[in-house]
Amino acid sequence: MDIQDYSRGRNNANSKLVFQQAKVTIPKMQDRVLNEVDGISSTLDIANKLGVEIHKISGRFSELKAKQKIYQTSSKKIGGKSYAVYSKTIN
Repeated sequence: MDIQDYSRGRNNANSKLVFQQAKVTIPKMQDRVLNEVDGISSTLDIANKLGVEIHKISGRFSELKAKQKIYQTSSKKIGGKSYAVYSKTIN
């Protein structure tokens, strides 16, 4: 059996399989993130409220921003790092 280096970019068979599994949960997590966006809580605060690590939901903020459902209003410094603070757009 050959050893496959999974760090060699996107679109390999493993990354495609994992994405197919993950894309089922993305809309649900987008909704959960959007419900927590309040213009006060940072992305790290929201991750903590949802009980997930920040890297697991950072993409949801980018997706919501691209869909123009949220926009960045400020940032908060927490432990030497800056985390974005988002507000919901008015539709």
